Amino acid sequence: MRLFVKIFLSFMAVLILALCSVEYCMVSRSFEQALEQEVNHELEQFRFLRMVTYMGGTRTGEQQLGERSMLLLGPDGEVLYPGFSEALLEASDGMEQSGRITYMVRETEGRHALFVAGELPSEDVMQVLKTASDISRIYEERALLEQQYGYYIYVALLVCGLLAAVISYVLVKPLKRLQRSADKIAMGEYSGRVKEAGRDEIGELARSFNQMAEAVEQKVEELRLEAVRKEQFMGDFSHEIKTPMTAIIGYADTLYQKELSREETKEAAGYILNEGMRLESLAKKMMRFIALDNEEFCFEEIPAEEFFQDLSQTMEPFFKDGERVLRISCGEGCLNAEWDLMKTLVINLIDNAKKAGSRRIFLRGEPEEGGYRITVSDDGRGIPAESLSHVQDAFYMVDKSRSRKQNGAGLGLALCKKIAALHGTFLSFYSREGKGTTVTLWIPGRRK
Repeated sequence: MRLFVKIFLSFMAVLILALCSVEYCMVSRSFEQALEQEVNHELEQFRFLRMVTYMGGTRTGEQQLGERSMLLLGPDGEVLYPGFSEALLEASDGMEQSGRITYMVRETEGRHALFVAGELPSEDVMQVLKTASDISRIYEERALLEQQYGYYIYVALLVCGLLAAVISYVLVKPLKRLQRSADKIAMGEYSGRVKEAGRDEIGELARSFNQMAEAVEQKVEELRLEAVRKEQFMGDFSHEIKTPMTAIIGYADTLYQKELSREETKEAAGYILNEGMRLESLAKKMMRFIALDNEEFCFEEIPAEEFFQDLSQTMEPFFKDGERVLRISCGEGCLNAEWDLMKTLVINLIDNAKKAGSRRIFLRGEPEEGGYRITVSDDGRGIPAESLSHVQDAFYMVDKSRSRKQNGAGLGLALCKKIAALHGTFLSFYSREGKGTTVTLWIPGRRK
């Protein structure tokens, strides 16, 4: 059953119940009051008539009857005054005959009669007086009231039914809009929104629906972008593998097919070695890149001096030739980080600075309120402005030919970006072509 029909029928059911209850109560109350007044009046008249009959006999009592019928019975039930018709006599049969006055209402010949009975106040011979009066008009008035109230109820139901239909439509209309928007979302149209009107439950529902639709749209867009990135990632990965494999196969085929001089053989083997080392580097970084999504890491408070001392010892062999200089300085403080991941990140940044043709590389650590800042800067070739927004993308290389000669795979900064995200932060790049690059990483303090 539709919600509109449910609301309409519920409204009408409550209305009918209320109107019928009011009608019943009012008609019953009016009828009971009229009947009570009539009974009291008849009892008073009966007392007066009984006294007159006792004092003056049946002839005097007959003069006081008016519209009433009177019956006088003797001690043995014989009729002393036959004022009742056969129908009234039969209807009054069975009335209690005692010293007190009694009454009852009975229907006879399609009319309603009020019977009153009581003994005459005589000490010698017991006589019973009965009277009967027609009170059908009270029942006719009740029927007329019921008819009138019924008419009023029909009119009220018609008017209220129209109002109930309008109210039901107004209440259901926002829900229909919600349904249409939900159907659009189910069909893939995530931009649909509903009008947020009012501060009632329906208005709150509309606001919640719009928030849900916004979240769904954002999530779908994120999934779409993620799918695009994965597709691009796989394409780039395939391309990166294909390039060295082609070179390896080509030079291996040359060595197999042709007779080469020692110098040519050494050169071909050098190409194979270089491309094999690039494949190895790519495989290692790829494994590390994928593993970050499936590992759980333990973050700890690392003393900055101890961390930078370890970095200095690790990087020392790479700067022994004297062509480049690595200068390290750090302030006192602690890094809230995972040791191995943070070390991998900083080493990758230094390695990128080396590949950029830098002569001097500076690694600085500075404590700040709420965290610790690490900065790696160099005086190398720098990064073009149009490339700054892409340097952290997987397999992106500013100078592909130079990167491949240095066994680069374009995964170093993508790995750094993911490690930074695991620490709840990100990398900031500032670079000028020919002037060098500065990379800043702010590590937040203890996380709750």
